[in-house]
Amino acid sequence: MKNLIYILGSLYLLTLALSCGNDSSNDKNIDNETVTKAPSKGNGTPSATNEEIDNNNDAANTYSIPAELSYMRKKEGFSYDKFYPIGWSNEGKFAYIVEPAPENSGMYFFEIHIYDIVNNRDLLLWKPEELETGSVSSVWKENADFISQSLNEYHIVQTKNFALTPSKFKNKGNDYEIIMDSKLETDEDFGIDILKGVKLTMKSPQLGSKDFYEQKMYDRDYILSAYIPGVLISPRNNLVAVLYQKERIGAGGPPNVVFFEIIGTNLDKEFIKADMMP
Repeated sequence: MKNLIYILGSLYLLTLALSCGNDSSNDKNIDNETVTKAPSKGNGTPSATNEEIDNNNDAANTYSIPAELSYMRKKEGFSYDKFYPIGWSNEGKFAYIVEPAPENSGMYFFEIHIYDIVNNRDLLLWKPEELETGSVSSVWKENADFISQSLNEYHIVQTKNFALTPSKFKNKGNDYEIIMDSKLETDEDFGIDILKGVKLTMKSPQLGSKDFYEQKMYDRDYILSAYIPGVLISPRNNLVAVLYQKERIGAGGPPNVVFFEIIGTNLDKEFIKADMMP
């Protein structure tokens, strides 16, 4: 009888141990499924494995290093920001890279933007830690997993062979022109004209007119001029990214710096026809 009790007790303990082991294994699998980013590496940027990206998005896009798109008519004598457009999403997100002008700082600067064209705001703006040297290629390769994961998260589809469309253009049977109204004032300290304000208007004979952007400048900005070199038209909807170029006095003196902003607008909304204006 004692032997039977001993055998039954041993079987119970063995069953209990196996049950606990299975529970522990299940918990571990659940934890792994909720982890979507691998530990940080290199410069502290979070990265994800290709397998994790594929698990999060079965139709994950693969991306290549984008090419620079020239937007300046004249580069000589200027320090300027470089522009590398990447692509668009169906929802109106636009992804691009900027290499800000170093201005004799001895540093290398890099920014990747995922920009909401509809609401005109950055959804993602990422910069690596300070770098003394670098290139778009080197930063992209070092952070390829993080960049690909971010672009996939916003469903960016890469576009090849970007080209600027002039500020006067035709699209889907309609004609458009972007008009810049700028205000200049003479600076008392430097004795030069500086920009105090800009308003952008889009006009279409078929649709009417709309003011879609206005900016006030301050004396300390020392913006000398502004210009619209062109637009990028989304291949998936009636949205455009307007390239808004500005020139300012260099932080340490000459050369002057040329930089840009992206301004989004829609090609078929918010227009007012002349006969409907108050």
